[in-house]
Amino acid sequence: MHHEFLKCPFLVALLYLATGTALSEPTPEKYSAASIRQGTEPGIRFSSGLTVCDETLRKGRWVSRYWLSTGMIKPESHLEEERPVMETLPIDAFELAIEGEDLAGSWRWIKAQQSKVQNPEDQLVTFELASSTRPITVKVHTLLHGGPVMIRWLEVTNTGRKPTAITKVSPWAGLLWNTPNYGERIQSGNDAVFEVGYCQYEEWGHEGAWRFEPVINATKTIAGTRGKSGWGHPTFFVRNNATGEWFVGSLGWSGNWTIRLTSQQDRVKKQARLFLSMGPSAADPTLRVLSPGETVKSPETHLFCMQSELDRVIQAMHDHVRRNVLPPPVPGREYQVEANHRGYIVDHEDEAGLKREVDLAADVGAELFMIDAGWYGPEPNRWAQNVGDWYAGAWLPNDLTPVREYARHKGLLFGLWVEIESIGSASKLRKEHPDWVLTRNGQPVGGGRQLDLANPAVVAWMESEIIRIIKKYDLDMFRIDYNTTIDEGGNRVKDGFVENTLWRHCEALYGIFDRVHKQFPKVIFQNCAGGGGRLDLGIMRRFHNTELSDWMRGPRSPKILNGITWILPPEILLRTFGTEVGDHATDGDLDFQLRMIMMSRPIFRGISPTLAEFNPLSRKKIRESVDLFKRVVRPIMVEGRVYHHTPVTPLLEPSPWVVLEYANEDSHRAVASLFRTSQNGDSTFQFTPRGLDSGRTYRVTFGNSGQAVDFPGSLLLQQGIPVRLEGALTSEMLIFESKP
Repeated sequence: MHHEFLKCPFLVALLYLATGTALSEPTPEKYSAASIRQGTEPGIRFSSGLTVCDETLRKGRWVSRYWLSTGMIKPESHLEEERPVMETLPIDAFELAIEGEDLAGSWRWIKAQQSKVQNPEDQLVTFELASSTRPITVKVHTLLHGGPVMIRWLEVTNTGRKPTAITKVSPWAGLLWNTPNYGERIQSGNDAVFEVGYCQYEEWGHEGAWRFEPVINATKTIAGTRGKSGWGHPTFFVRNNATGEWFVGSLGWSGNWTIRLTSQQDRVKKQARLFLSMGPSAADPTLRVLSPGETVKSPETHLFCMQSELDRVIQAMHDHVRRNVLPPPVPGREYQVEANHRGYIVDHEDEAGLKREVDLAADVGAELFMIDAGWYGPEPNRWAQNVGDWYAGAWLPNDLTPVREYARHKGLLFGLWVEIESIGSASKLRKEHPDWVLTRNGQPVGGGRQLDLANPAVVAWMESEIIRIIKKYDLDMFRIDYNTTIDEGGNRVKDGFVENTLWRHCEALYGIFDRVHKQFPKVIFQNCAGGGGRLDLGIMRRFHNTELSDWMRGPRSPKILNGITWILPPEILLRTFGTEVGDHATDGDLDFQLRMIMMSRPIFRGISPTLAEFNPLSRKKIRESVDLFKRVVRPIMVEGRVYHHTPVTPLLEPSPWVVLEYANEDSHRAVASLFRTSQNGDSTFQFTPRGLDSGRTYRVTFGNSGQAVDFPGSLLLQQGIPVRLEGALTSEMLIFESKP
């Protein structure tokens, strides 16, 4: 009788209503909560989305108890059973060393509090600890946005009467996974429970080259050592082969950094654990000197675990970056097609040439015109040596105002390039302020081209210059570049400590742009650092979009985009088409080159010397591509979901295909580009879309032929479409539009 009763839908509905629960109660898309425990062992359980992290104060150590990706709460009885073993492990949930002394074991509880920030569902949880061995207090801030990603940073205060030094900090550390009984889920001979994914190169033009390595009873160390976050990225992806889970961590830091992931794997007991340490690093003993009473903020760490396929994990990262990291787009100036003057008149800038470039930009449908390097300084054709003197050169006797007004007359926004952190050898600034040059052990760093941002006078000058330039030229967009690679960075003796200056550099740079943003809310701020040399979430918190890579040539170009879109969404990534780079025009047919930029944010740099010399066939193709980008690709890409059909591709060796798909969140529209990147492998790729709805019918337009065919979504998702490309550096674009 009981079972028959439950089979009646009407009676089941009455039962739910009687108990006060509606059948149609919606599931919230966001959820965040924190449970603060008091007592002899205070602790906090953080929940955001389905990510759960539980930490506690135990014997003077603030330690990890567990992470879960299911939203579940682990019973205390289970935790007590694990406790004797856990107390012997490196599970401190943050790390802080002062003057070489690790403060783990010295912490005592002060207080904890919660507050609502930004949006109603966002929670900031802060707890405060004090050291019993050093005059140091630390506030640990954890920000919960309701999605799977949590953000943590520390505020460290020197409560003593004399200066002291931070020598190590990891804002988030400790136990990530405790995986028992893995033997039931991993085949013998392939018993690596954990595989670490990281960007394997630090060199210019090598962004996004992901590599996965098994880590068994070892520590995998990943580092950025170029004096900026680098053409690698301070981000890791770890796959748990026993549970199907992923852990992703990203350090929002624009200086040198180190990530360590340590695996303990008992092959007899079939028990595996993974531990994390990640934070800023330096070649010198001291990261940052703290004056008496001074408080400094550590880098932010973005961390989450998720049980899903890789693309769902990447989409969660994109959602987090879009909503919780990037500054909101400037209304009406969101995602422009850009044109940059550095093509045919590079290092030979004059007013007439710049206006010719404006004509070309307007002709192909660009929406923003930017003047890049070469407009400033005392000597023509020496842009790298002139940096620091931010006034128009004598070769522009009317300054930039006529070019700006001409661009606006043509309907274009106006932007300007400045390498504000640099001081060139030919600049008057260098002659007037030789003491502003960054030094290491008393010698200039980076060929003497780097300003010392540990000097307050330099910081004040930089901020005033940015403000002056934006006001003087009435800019719609301000673009920074950062071409100097300073590796170990500068150093100095500060209050008796040998302090590396990278921390102060990042601290000053962030502060400047935080303040400038508030002063100029309608200005677009664009990031570049020798292409993609500084793409971390710390710098991207201050910039609306970014140059991805100065490497414009195929087949590497689509591979770079494929890799960096693991972290950053494509609508903020600028890619270049044009002739600035030698032989770029030979790397693929016209469609291949245009589709590379259409799957991100296009910049045109050198498409023809003049309008009169513009090949009418290429002109038609470029204009059609820009129109297609604006009408179709951009509306899909912005806030869209990204699917990587070839997620890991070797950057420097031949590989047959790079395939990217973008889809609207509602699955009404999607676009895919398939790039044949070498003659290796099969000439046919069986493309099975992932962003469509099986219940809809789609009109599929084939870019190469222009033909359109209707397919049921179920057929596309099950069988896909074979795409055949015979030659290397060719491509196909597929557009999917649902029918009413």
